[in-house]
Amino acid sequence: MTRFSSPVSALVICMNEADMIGQCLESVDFCAEIIVVDSGSTDSTLDIIQEFIAKGYPIRLFHNDWPGFPRQRQFALDQTTQPWCLSIEADEAVDDLLRQSIMTVTQPQNNTIDGWFVRRRDKLKGYGYAHRWVLHNRLLRLFRRDKATMDVDLRVHESFEVPGETGTIENGVLLHRREMTIAEDLARANTYSSLKVATLVERGKKPGLIRLVLSPLGNFLKFYLAKRYFLCGRHGFVYSMMVMVYSFATEAKLYEASRDNDPT
Repeated sequence: MTRFSSPVSALVICMNEADMIGQCLESVDFCAEIIVVDSGSTDSTLDIIQEFIAKGYPIRLFHNDWPGFPRQRQFALDQTTQPWCLSIEADEAVDDLLRQSIMTVTQPQNNTIDGWFVRRRDKLKGYGYAHRWVLHNRLLRLFRRDKATMDVDLRVHESFEVPGETGTIENGVLLHRREMTIAEDLARANTYSSLKVATLVERGKKPGLIRLVLSPLGNFLKFYLAKRYFLCGRHGFVYSMMVMVYSFATEAKLYEASRDNDPT
């Protein structure tokens, strides 16, 4: 199959991703359409995108002021024309096995599945890509355009959803190439936990002492043992601990917010 021929629209949202977006765009050169939505880059991101357009990549570039993650992804989806969509971050890349898998499952004869989960392999700072025996996170990233929905009221951890049958692509992974320092990961955990709690409060979610105590530990054990991040040595331990920190920050902030909103 030739380049740019699969009936897939790649969706990329970005801002100041000059050091990442080139490899992302190269990895989706099998897609018939690449939708890029920029929210105001001030580095050389847009110049790099224009270079790819000049090379013949089927990129349609849009500017949209930042409305939050889910609404920006919905904006990108609204611009698509292909029957299938692949949602990919600017700091991710499709590996060769996943490319072949996507090209296969999006052929017209494969018409029973509406969405596909793919596995994402994270890059740990100081270690490299997580051990191949780690159970990498499954994310719904490939789906039929006319089936996809997005909860635009979420503030973080948004994902497209499809009502029909789904499957998991077993061959190939998304390579998550961003290596985060501890300081960067802590800052992200702080920001994302606040966004998540704001949504939970709006939806009437109440805190629970058992969740506050057990959820952080449970998430650590899930990643370190069940997902086998212990295979990555101390780097896997730190990664799993950061998951625990995020979980604790979320539960603690929810408890704090409930007290602040309690009229008594």
